[in-house]
Amino acid sequence: MLRFLSRKITFQWVLFLGLLALSIYNIVTKSQIVNDEGSAFLFKSFIRFFSQYEYLSKGIIITFLLFQISLLQINYTANEYGVKNSLLPACFYLSILLLTNSLTNISPFFFTLFFLLIIVSIDLTETSSKTKSNVFWIGIIIALATCFDISSIMLLVLVMATLFINQFSRIKEIGILFFGFMLLYFYFFSFYFISNNLNEWLLTFQQIKVMSVLSCNSKNLSLTLFSLISLSIIYLFFTIKFRLLSDSKVAIQRNRIVTLNTRAFLMIACIFISNSAYPFVLGYLFIHISIYLTMLAQEKSPLYINELITIITLVALCL
Repeated sequence: MLRFLSRKITFQWVLFLGLLALSIYNIVTKSQIVNDEGSAFLFKSFIRFFSQYEYLSKGIIITFLLFQISLLQINYTANEYGVKNSLLPACFYLSILLLTNSLTNISPFFFTLFFLLIIVSIDLTETSSKTKSNVFWIGIIIALATCFDISSIMLLVLVMATLFINQFSRIKEIGILFFGFMLLYFYFFSFYFISNNLNEWLLTFQQIKVMSVLSCNSKNLSLTLFSLISLSIIYLFFTIKFRLLSDSKVAIQRNRIVTLNTRAFLMIACIFISNSAYPFVLGYLFIHISIYLTMLAQEKSPLYINELITIITLVALCL
């Protein structure tokens, strides 16, 4: 069934448009922002903005979602992970967001995924001068992402890993990356200092909470454990399977798969430094799970094994 769907672009468009319409409807009618306790200062500002201008804020959320879908499709196509014109990455992504109520309860991870997709869409395999310019802007983008979600700090590690995998000269680029990161925070420091609100700004950092996932208060611990164990096994299965499949491909494609797997594992770290509780923290995995499920859908499998893995993955995310 999945392989049939991966070949029929018409069905994919129908499914995509239906999921997109349902997603926008959910945002307009149901979306709200989760508790801001321990959140970064721009996320708190967005909560206040949402309370004052609800429909404008929902328009911003819809815009972010449309950008996420577009960037996900661009990244999937540019890296040649599978069929060029497939809409399955967007379909899986929207399905996961809907099944997990992630468009009803907007969490910090929603912004992290937005900035993640921007970063992975920027080419880091260009000439040295072009790479330095790209890395500088990536540093600024990551700094902005941490202002919405402190877990976005892992994007720095993600970019450094990407540079090590794809570049020969790395030290200068990493220095430029941190310079761009610190430059934006210096701007915020200067702004709040000049406006005489520096103490208030610094206080927001003291209120930041991390490791909230360890204080999980799930009503059904057995279902939570089943979800986490299932996702861990499936995540490991994806990385090993597609790494082995890439061994028969050209070097550039092997590097792309190694980069994808490295990013996928680094995003797991966001779960443990996030201020969000379970199950919201699973949102950091949605982008890579969507890509893996799309790649899996294009592979032949006996006895509907791929369909079974896909169903287990979606069910585990919902629990």
